[in-house]
Amino acid sequence: MKHFKQIRALLTAAAVAAGCFAVTGSAAAAISVDPAPAGVATLYGDVNYDQSIGMLDAVQLQRFLLGTIDELGNSENADLYEDGEIDVFDMAMLKKRIVTGTSDRGGKLTIKIVDMMSGEPIDDVRVSLFGMFDDVDFTAADWIHDADTEDVLTGLPLGEKYQYVLDLSNLPDEYCNGYGNWDQQLIFSFDGETDKELTLRVLSDKDERNVKINLYDWGLGDNLPYCGMMNVTDKDGNPYYPSLHFEDIALPDGEYHVDLTLFDYPVQLLDMDSDFAKELQALFPDVDFTDQSAGFDFTVKDGKADRELSFDLMPLEDKSNHITVNCINAATGEPLEGVELSLIEDPKGYARTVETWTSDSTGARIIEGLKHSGFPAYTVKVDKVPEGFTGGYDENISWGYVYDYGYDVNYYFTPADTEPNITANILHYEDQALINDTTTFDVFCTDPEDPLWSNKVCSGMAAGEAFYLPDGVYFAALNTVSLDKMGYEPIHFFTEKGKKLAGEFEQSEFIGGTDIVSFTVKDGKVDHAPTFFLKDYELDTATDEVDFDDLSKYIDVISQVH
Repeated sequence: MKHFKQIRALLTAAAVAAGCFAVTGSAAAAISVDPAPAGVATLYGDVNYDQSIGMLDAVQLQRFLLGTIDELGNSENADLYEDGEIDVFDMAMLKKRIVTGTSDRGGKLTIKIVDMMSGEPIDDVRVSLFGMFDDVDFTAADWIHDADTEDVLTGLPLGEKYQYVLDLSNLPDEYCNGYGNWDQQLIFSFDGETDKELTLRVLSDKDERNVKINLYDWGLGDNLPYCGMMNVTDKDGNPYYPSLHFEDIALPDGEYHVDLTLFDYPVQLLDMDSDFAKELQALFPDVDFTDQSAGFDFTVKDGKADRELSFDLMPLEDKSNHITVNCINAATGEPLEGVELSLIEDPKGYARTVETWTSDSTGARIIEGLKHSGFPAYTVKVDKVPEGFTGGYDENISWGYVYDYGYDVNYYFTPADTEPNITANILHYEDQALINDTTTFDVFCTDPEDPLWSNKVCSGMAAGEAFYLPDGVYFAALNTVSLDKMGYEPIHFFTEKGKKLAGEFEQSEFIGGTDIVSFTVKDGKVDHAPTFFLKDYELDTATDEVDFDDLSKYIDVISQVH
């Protein structure tokens, strides 16, 4: 399974002459490939390993038995008599195989290729059969499918270690988008059988996609399109979409079953006995949560699915995230008691209050067992500040998924009688006019020994208004979302235009552009007044040439900020 994306690389375009081919009823073209895998049978009778069986194989085996050649293309394929020896008995079996088109050894595969919706045969399709044995990939056969005849391939090696991939190419133009839903490849094994019939159904680009199957992660509160592959069959187990990626599909009227195989991604199918599932049932009483570990059945009637189709996913049961909240007196650096706070899960959705608390003499609170992710997953709210102090804000916390991740929120509260020591302004670059009402900014404290580390100390600050910060190294970042709608944008020094303007600024004060300003507070005084600059928004900014070396440094910092 893990190699099937690579095995097409085994083919080359060189064609050679062939006699009677192993697939009956097809005009086959043999191909040249890499050397045969040592010790692995690929197709019994394909002695010279050219993915066909005919007189060329008999000639090579005859020469080997006479001693005129020392090696065969694939000696494992030559042991048709199954006795571990290559001798005249194998030659007799090979001649019988060439004449009758059947094999006494190995499995038999019958293949049909039809339109997904109509069931009508599709002609002139190239069929490639690849094999996998442990870590070995090989090409078993390659031919052109004729819709007027039945493709029968015999002599395929059996055994639990063998797995095969049928791959279709050279389809008619109206089927050129088939790889979008992976319906041109089928992975299979014989599973103890010796005779297998397979129908490959290929979806036309013209057909309306009438079925949607969601992969819904209830921890994230959204679809996870790339966390697994689905297998859609009819009620008898015949494949319709054997390796379905997350997308809309088309199915004719009928009864179907779908299974899900998850990738190595930190989610699992909803466990109906878990605490997480019980919480969901309380939050969403109208949703029908069921055990989907064995997939589920559905019906398509009059071109529509009988219900909404979705696999319900949850975070891994043994994983959770945690949040640490600290409340600090900005003037002394000591813990601050008496701050009332709350933690809200999914603040833009069902907004469930997870916990409320009041800070104590430690100033810290650790909240564990958090199972929600998304943007934002949680919000820490400062509900009440102790008398005589100012500060606090709502901190949104975002995680891509749940995997024992943590998040620190450090609140600094300033005594109300503390003298403000800093003011930040926003200037219009073109005329140096004050435009403090355009947006707000956040302030982050940094570690001089680790410049990529940052901790937000205040949020949503108004430009032009004085406030207090204790001694430390800081940077302030403008909230630039939707700034372009107001007709402004910052100057980014990693663009060609930004480089031309960079000489007009003290660049050591900025991080990547004029929307992030660094400064230091020492002995209660700021080393320079932080000032942001905005220029008039230009529609062609997106086409400005970017220096990616400079941009990567800027992204490193921004990733820590957000």
